[in-house]
Amino acid sequence: MPKTHPWELAWRGERWAETSPPLPVVAEFAGDLKREGARRVLDLGCGAGRHSILLGKIGFQVVALDVSETALKTLEDRLKTASIGNITLVKHEMRGLPFIDGYFDGVICTNVLHHGKLVEIKQAVREVHRVMRKGSSASVIVLSVADFRKGNGTKLERNTYVFTKGEERGIIHHFFTREELKSCFRGFKILSFKERLIPVEEGGNRAHFLVKLRKS
Repeated sequence: MPKTHPWELAWRGERWAETSPPLPVVAEFAGDLKREGARRVLDLGCGAGRHSILLGKIGFQVVALDVSETALKTLEDRLKTASIGNITLVKHEMRGLPFIDGYFDGVICTNVLHHGKLVEIKQAVREVHRVMRKGSSASVIVLSVADFRKGNGTKLERNTYVFTKGEERGIIHHFFTREELKSCFRGFKILSFKERLIPVEEGGNRAHFLVKLRKS
């Protein structure tokens, strides 16, 4: 039998739930997509769909992709409650996207791309580039090496760890340096590149890179 994906175990075991509202940076990016005339948008690693629903309400044709069947079932239930019909759910991993070249006018990927070893992340980036239309935009949020959780769990390779405790146990986290992330995105034009630090009670910061890209 195939091994159950760690994210499916997290959702199925109710270790992971999605109750927070859409991120302001995604709402802002959705406005950018509207002005750019985008129609088809991919929410890569959608989880329970807080951003898919936001995009759907604005009027985009949304493809909500996630590796967890339980997460997608939660989103399906939310869509029925909200009576939203312009969101398509797809269960798949991100390193081999089941879409034709140039299909999407926009992509959002929030706190998803860093879940893997670097070679796997680079493969996912190539896939994102492939399925984007020329001239389209993407918004990506990933972990920075400045994050207070760097070093937690079992080390797999440089700046890459499998968490062994908490709600994300069993899940790989890669923490990016600025130079490394820019190298991963060298096939794109980088429109903006920011690091966001949010202090936490445990000490240190939650640290992420917020990047907006264009396929030129």
